[in-house]
Amino acid sequence: MKSYLLVFSFLFLGFTGFAQIAPVTENSIFMQGVKGCYSDYYIEFYNRGAQKPTDGEYEVVISIINSNNNQSECYMGKATVANGKFTSPVYIQKTDGSYMPINRMIKALDQDWLENQDMNTINEVSDGMTALFYTQEKYWVRLFFPSLINSKSVSNQKAPPAKELLKAGN
Repeated sequence: MKSYLLVFSFLFLGFTGFAQIAPVTENSIFMQGVKGCYSDYYIEFYNRGAQKPTDGEYEVVISIINSNNNQSECYMGKATVANGKFTSPVYIQKTDGSYMPINRMIKALDQDWLENQDMNTINEVSDGMTALFYTQEKYWVRLFFPSLINSKSVSNQKAPPAKELLKAGN
């Protein structure tokens, strides 16, 4: 268990993000009106879906949500996937093209948040993205895997107005 917590600490040392009071669900983050890149990435990945990752190294978008202003910032990085789960360390790309472990930015995950997570599934990549991670610095962090996203956006079909759909004879 200690080694697993250590892996998480190293993974997220470099993120910066969001949350005055730690939201419990995806929906609560959207209700708080997150500005910036996070919502755009999340909506596209949610609508399109994504392929399951195979083992290997991937380019990722690292989204960080700041709790003080609900503003998100996105950065390029890379992560390795093994058995459908990302592994530590995750790297953030610098402007000169080099990569540094993200743990230089974020010191650790929030321990209260971490105690409530399923350690068997926490690192899974689903629909081309990771779970949201909450840091002790009060940031939310998520990785998006652009190379896994499906090429066409498929949104939910909205129903026509009731008067049109429920015409006489239906």
